[in-house]
Amino acid sequence: MLNAEEKKLSKAQSAIENIEIPELQLDQAIAAGISKGKRKRKKNLLYMRTLASAAILIFAFTAMLRTSETFASFVTAIPGMEKIVELVRNDKGLTAAVENDFAQKIGVSDEHDGLKVTLDSVIVDEQMMVIFYKIDSSGGHKEISVENLRLTDSTGNNLEETVSSFGGWVEDSQNNDELLQATYEFYGTKLPENLQLSIELAEGRTEDGQPLAKLADTWVLPFSIDKDAFLDKKEVFEVNETVEFEGQKITIEKVSIYPTRIGVTAHFDEGNSKQIFGFEDLTLVDETGEEWAATNNGTTARHMDEYSKEFFLQSNFFKKPEELHLRFNSLRAMDKDEAEIIVDPDKMEILKAPSDGRLQKVGREGNNLLLNFRRGSEAGLGNLLLDQAVDQSGDKIGDGSQAVRWSGEGGFVEVLFPYFGEEAAPGPITLKLNDYPATIKGEANIRLK
Repeated sequence: MLNAEEKKLSKAQSAIENIEIPELQLDQAIAAGISKGKRKRKKNLLYMRTLASAAILIFAFTAMLRTSETFASFVTAIPGMEKIVELVRNDKGLTAAVENDFAQKIGVSDEHDGLKVTLDSVIVDEQMMVIFYKIDSSGGHKEISVENLRLTDSTGNNLEETVSSFGGWVEDSQNNDELLQATYEFYGTKLPENLQLSIELAEGRTEDGQPLAKLADTWVLPFSIDKDAFLDKKEVFEVNETVEFEGQKITIEKVSIYPTRIGVTAHFDEGNSKQIFGFEDLTLVDETGEEWAATNNGTTARHMDEYSKEFFLQSNFFKKPEELHLRFNSLRAMDKDEAEIIVDPDKMEILKAPSDGRLQKVGREGNNLLLNFRRGSEAGLGNLLLDQAVDQSGDKIGDGSQAVRWSGEGGFVEVLFPYFGEEAAPGPITLKLNDYPATIKGEANIRLK
């Protein structure tokens, strides 16, 4: 029986064999492609593949069948698939889900004031739902942005334990066919079959790029999912193996493989002298050396308790390797007694900070407290994350929101969070570090199968 990929190849073969390309046009196209080769080599390769004979194309596609990234380029040529593959092509797991017909087509629309929102399709399992939708109009609307997006049950009730990410602009919504993407993570929530997606939009931009005016309407898209398509589709490895990095003990408890992503549950020993934030190079590797690294869609990790976290990798669910290893050689960690920052916002003084000297100064910008960090030799401080500020009594300050601003000149990163104003508390105030670019080294190679 043909698998999903082979069925697609069979259809593509039939279509290719019926393509008529006049010989003169073919010669001209190939000559033009060769003349541009030095300037646009990658584009030329794709161009040449498109114009090659049917027999050569079929042979090439058959050879590419087992190479996910290359095959994804082929899938983009299938009508109705190219937009989705383009969005997920940097995630090997989601690309494989599309290749294996795991995306569910929805096709539900709602329209107000000439703006039409269409829920195109979803990729969903017990862990996550990736939503693909588009916004288009009959004209007159420009610079449309998504102000809010809610996934609920069919009666509008919120789903428990969900985390969402969404965003994006549509510069010109007239006859737009570009897809936007949103992600919902469930963490064990039992999904109902009948759901509802509610979207609020804004139009226009301010000078600093923020949405200008929220639109009055809400676009409501009721839809259903096929739960049987993903029920019990997972593979769980109970590992419970402990490794030691520079005297710090890390136990990999289990690895859970779902179609959308992989969850790696790790426990950090309570007796460790260092606060361990996460992995620098956690990967899953099969017998051929192919790797599945951290996700770039949705969250990369979640706290389970004070000493345990679940880290997410791109999924190899559809790959079915003979051997599978979990590997890592570097962890982000620092001494526990350094894992907090204390500042006096009245005197603008740093009372306590990591000893590496990255925190340069503290200041005020409007009603925000600003912390200025030096980037050093690294490209950035992408792993810098502060917990919500608390006052001397341990009471939280503000809502925990923060903003990060990167400075190209001087190599600084600035973290701003609301402080001054009605919610301001007498200093000093404390911010715990949830992540920081300090590392410890070791070697771990845990065989799963």
